[in-house]
Amino acid sequence: MKQKNYTLQDGGIITASCAAEFVTNLRESSRFDNECTDQDYMSNFAERFKQYSGSEIRTDTPDNFLEDLIKFDYAKVVD
Repeated sequence: MKQKNYTLQDGGIITASCAAEFVTNLRESSRFDNECTDQDYMSNFAERFKQYSGSEIRTDTPDNFLEDLIKFDYAKVVD
């Protein structure tokens, strides 16, 4: 799969070839929960995001998680 670059709302950049790789890379680069599982990270991130923005992010799959991060302008695909 082709690698994509994503810019994050906080100024970070994630490079990944799929949503699962995006979640792993996001978790590993995070100040929060970087040593937990990807599933736990998505759940914890979604909880913090809801408190901060009021928006709910799906955590059932990495694809839905990434789709929602893009939908709520936390992540953007860079060409």
